[in-house]
Parts: sequence; C-alpha cells; structure tokens
Amino acid sequence: MLGWRITLLYRLETPVLTRFAMTNAWNYRRADRDDIVELASWRGAGSLGLRPHFHDESQIVLVLSGSRAFRIDGATITVPAGHAALIPAGMLHAPMPTPDQETVCLNAYVPASRAPSSLRIISIGARWRSVDEIMPEHILEIADDTLSHESSSSVGIVDRTKLGVALTDSLKPIGEIAAGFGRSREGFSRMVKRELGVAPHGFRLLARLNLARKLLRDGEPIAAVAADAGFSDQSHLTRLFRRTFGTTPGLYWRD
Repeated sequence: MLGWRITLLYRLETPVLTRFAMTNAWNYRRADRDDIVELASWRGAGSLGLRPHFHDESQIVLVLSGSRAFRIDGATITVPAGHAALIPAGMLHAPMPTPDQETVCLNAYVPASRAPSSLRIISIGARWRSVDEIMPEHILEIADDTLSHESSSSVGIVDRTKLGVALTDSLKPIGEIAAGFGRSREGFSRMVKRELGVAPHGFRLLARLNLARKLLRDGEPIAAVAADAGFSDQSHLTRLFRRTFGTTPGLYWRD
C-alpha cells in the first residue's frame, strides 16, 4: 500500500503544477495563493480518528472515494464519496475512524470569509471526470456556491465569537473572564461548553495548537513554536499535535 502512490495535480499558477503524493497518512502542503491557506491529502485504508478540534480557517472536505465521518454537536455526520463538507471556522469537530475501505480525501483550508458560517454537505460528483482534473478553483466554487444558501439569521454567532476571543486574547484566569460575562466560574464553564463544545481550558489548548500550526506554516523552528505557543517543550507539542491533526510538527513543517 505504501508503495502505491496516486498523484493529484493542482494548477496553482499557470503553468506551475504542485503534486500531491497521497499515502496512508495526512500530508499537508502550502498553497501559493491568498485564497487558500493550505491543502491536505489522505489516501489509505479507512481514515484516522482524531481528537475534537477546530480551525481558525474554514475547512472544505472533499471525499473522492470511501467516506469520512465526523462527530459534531453530539451527532455523527458522514460524508460519502462525491460529496464535500463545509466546516466553518471555529466549529468543534472530531474526525472518526471509518471502515477499512480505501479512502481518498482532500482538505482545503480557506479564509473564514470564503465559506458559510454553518455546516454544509453538498454533492460535488459531477464537477469533474477524474481526480487529475481538480483545481483550486473547483474548491473555491464549492465554497462560493453554498453562500447563496446561507440563512440570514446569525443568532448565537456573535456570542460564540465573543467567548472565543475572550478566552484566547487574554491570559486572565478563567474566573476573571467569567466575571466579565457576569457569570460564576462554574456557570461560565457550562456556557462555554454549551456554545463552543469544549471546556474553557480545552478551548485555550486547541487555540494554542492552531497558533502552533500557523507558526509552523510561517517557517518558525519547532522548538521555538513550542515555546511561543505555550507548550512545556517540543515533545509536549508533538504529542498533542499528532493526536489532534494526524501528523507530527516535524512532518507538517517539512511539507
């Protein structure tokens, strides 16, 4: 299996081509354009189960064969082949292990403004005849096509944003932040768990992992990333990074 490689071609800037070699692991690549932050590919028997996490970017999951499954808001969401899932920035989701059928998947991480503010699953099967024809433009079309289906309601979005900002932009203890919302520590923790899907300290940890991911993309050495993102050492970052994103900082940084 590891010796069998399928290459997807992505036309990033005509006539430059970037190759994605997909094996039984997540492989991350930077996209040399402003409207896609990065791309990740998977090919293997089934897919990995990972810890619940969120991204600062909106995530577009293109399933080309097999299937992907996620645990979101207490429900299992399955994305079959020929479909895409649009996971908004900040939405907690837990990738679930899938059966041992061969799965080929592409993740695209795009600026939050390029995708809807609510979870979407749409059919993409007719958009191309083969995987070799997929281009970033197709990915962005999928994001744009969903915008017209967005509800005009934004109930809850502001509150969730305020909670996330309060937890990540301040080093204050949770109790002090809770007081700023007029809540006890326990009441604030319940509100955060209800609105963000994870306890305050867990949210802060995930935000630090996302910061580490950004610093790695910017080319900062791993040891410095661990320190700057608030981890005790490089091994601490590596352990949590692998459990959350399905690869190590070393492999991610090298790509």
